[in-house]
Amino acid sequence: MNLTLDNTRLREIIPNIIHEVKGETPLYEKLLPWITSARLWLESEILGTFQPHDELYDIAEKIIVLKAFANAIPSLDITLSPAGFAVINTEGRAPASKERIERLIASLCAEADDCLASLCIMLHSQPQWRLSPQGQTFLGTFIPHFGDVTFIRRRSPELKKISMLDLYRAMRDIAVRIEQSLEELYLGPGFMNAIRTSYPAFNMQGSRDIYNMIHAAVLRYVSTHISDTTLTCPDEHEVWHLARPILARLNYWPQLTELWQHEMAEKIYVKPFRNNVPGGYYF
Repeated sequence: MNLTLDNTRLREIIPNIIHEVKGETPLYEKLLPWITSARLWLESEILGTFQPHDELYDIAEKIIVLKAFANAIPSLDITLSPAGFAVINTEGRAPASKERIERLIASLCAEADDCLASLCIMLHSQPQWRLSPQGQTFLGTFIPHFGDVTFIRRRSPELKKISMLDLYRAMRDIAVRIEQSLEELYLGPGFMNAIRTSYPAFNMQGSRDIYNMIHAAVLRYVSTHISDTTLTCPDEHEVWHLARPILARLNYWPQLTELWQHEMAEKIYVKPFRNNVPGGYYF
């Protein structure tokens, strides 16, 4: 990502910072190591080689600054002297309490998470990003962005301490398991992939409805099993109850029904038994 950030823009994103006096190191230079780390993190986890533009750039830039500032706060008033570490003098100002600093860091991280969730949703409309390894990772399940992390946190408050990205990864691992079972047993990998990758355009008639049903089923399974300490194969009875309403709904859209039947009809439909073997047990 080509970052054009400078000290003036930095202060626009992080308000209420006292300006430097003449000869003092600008805030941008103080934060530069953390800014570099945050940029590399955003590229590695979300952007890849995609260069955001316009509104996407503004959001990405804000994420980098918020994350960098939150990570740097514990070190900003610490200096290394020949006698060891020391706190920079704050003449005329009372130092902030530990609790207020923790709340500031938490608020910065929360705002960065909100921006990250918005950025990920917007990236799905960018064809170049969708084809990138990062895009393919998000498009690889029916949990394509961070929006469902908030839902899971509400259901399981103990998960609030986990970072949004780490919790998303845990959710994604569980989603992959249930989606594989749905593919193998009832819906078929080709059909599932066609519905999954139709997001968010939904060009096929009925694909939005079926996508929402599969998404709801996957999210319901994830929310039930997110606290499991061991990874086990989904129970087939539970998988059936998730798949049954989806199969029933397919009849509304002939194109989707045909796509599904091409792959799974012979496996799902039970042929009537015909006894054509003569004998005493013939009927």
